Amino acid sequence: MAKPTQEAIAEHLDLSSRQIRNLIADGVLHTDMSLDECRIAYIRYLRSLQTKNGVRRGDEGTDEKMRLARAQAEKAEFDNEVRRGEFMPVELHGEILLKVAGEMAGQMSGFPGRVAGKIASIKDPALVRAKLIDECNYVRDAVARILGNLAEKFAGDSEISQSGNDDSSVTAEDDAGHLGEQQPTLAEG
Repeated sequence: MAKPTQEAIAEHLDLSSRQIRNLIADGVLHTDMSLDECRIAYIRYLRSLQTKNGVRRGDEGTDEKMRLARAQAEKAEFDNEVRRGEFMPVELHGEILLKVAGEMAGQMSGFPGRVAGKIASIKDPALVRAKLIDECNYVRDAVARILGNLAEKFAGDSEISQSGNDDSSVTAEDDAGHLGEQQPTLAEG
């Protein structure tokens, strides 16, 4: 039987003569193949392309299914992390920052009033430094108490309200005598 022409192969595979020439140049088809052999070689070629691109016949919806399954798994993992208390609402972050910043601002604005009168007449720089360090430690401890109380409230799943009064918060006015109470008086120091 005579070997088919490129035009006959093109018609048989429903391709253009140019596409047949390209397939011959790429080594997919050979000039000595029969129509059946060309068809089988072309089908194998198409299958190899599908495998290389990650798509096989009948798998058209697989990518979407995999994306959906991945998204569902991520959502389930996130929900579990929330239940375990590993995440908290963004609004709560804001409330915590407001409380901490408010406490810090209140403590720092009361700092000069608490310290100035107590250290004004002290001549020893080491004692002045020690008293300032003590007062800084007091401010740090006050902020730490706020954070500790917030952590306890959050661990107990209680709502933390910005306007709520926290008993560990000490205002500058309430604590104007802190240095004198914690340290020896100037007459003693």
